[in-house]
Amino acid sequence: MRSKGNRLVKTLLIENSTDRGTLAMADDGEIVFRRNFARSGDMAGAIQESFSAVGVPDEIVVGIGPGSYTGLRVAAATAIGIQAALGCAVSGCPSVLGYPTGSYHVVGDARLSAVFFASIEEKRITHGPELISVEEFQEIRAKLGDAPLYAVGSVPGCDDLQIERPAAEYLIGCRESFVPAIEPLYLKEPHITVKRKP
Repeated sequence: MRSKGNRLVKTLLIENSTDRGTLAMADDGEIVFRRNFARSGDMAGAIQESFSAVGVPDEIVVGIGPGSYTGLRVAAATAIGIQAALGCAVSGCPSVLGYPTGSYHVVGDARLSAVFFASIEEKRITHGPELISVEEFQEIRAKLGDAPLYAVGSVPGCDDLQIERPAAEYLIGCRESFVPAIEPLYLKEPHITVKRKP
C-alpha cells in the first residue's frame, strides 16, 4: 500500500451506479468509515461526515459503472470538485467489482429489452461488461455454473434473481483494476430527446 511520508493513505470510495449509493473511507486499505445514501443529493452530506470522522482523503476512487447515467455523472463530478479543492489523486474502478465475493457474475437492466452482463474471477473482470438482449442473457444464464449471479436491480423476465448492489468498500481491494480516468462505462449512448425540426 502506498503511503505519504510516514502516514497512512486515506482513500475516499464512492459507488453511485444504482438507485442506492454507498460511500466508504479506507485508511491504508482498511475500511474505517461507511455510509449508505438514497439519493445523489445525500452524497455531499455523507462525504462531509466522512471528512469530519476520518479527515480529508489523499485519493478518491469512483465506481464508473456501468449503471445509472445520472448517478455515475454526479459521482464523477463530485470527485472532480474534491480533487480541485484538495489536490488529491482520482481513479475510477468498474462498479461490477464492488462485491465481497472473489468470483461471480453481474447483470443489470439496461432498458429497451437489454441488460449488461459481466463475469469476474478472483476479483478480475474476465468477461464484459457487455450489452446483450434479455434473451441472450437467459441463454448464458443457463450455462453459468455455481458462481453467484448478482443483479444490481430488477431485470425484466428474471424475477428470481438475487438483487445485490455493488458497494464502495469492496472497490478498495481491486487496485489493479483502477484506471486514471473516471469517465463512466457507457455501453450505449444515453437516451437524449432531440428537438423536433419546425
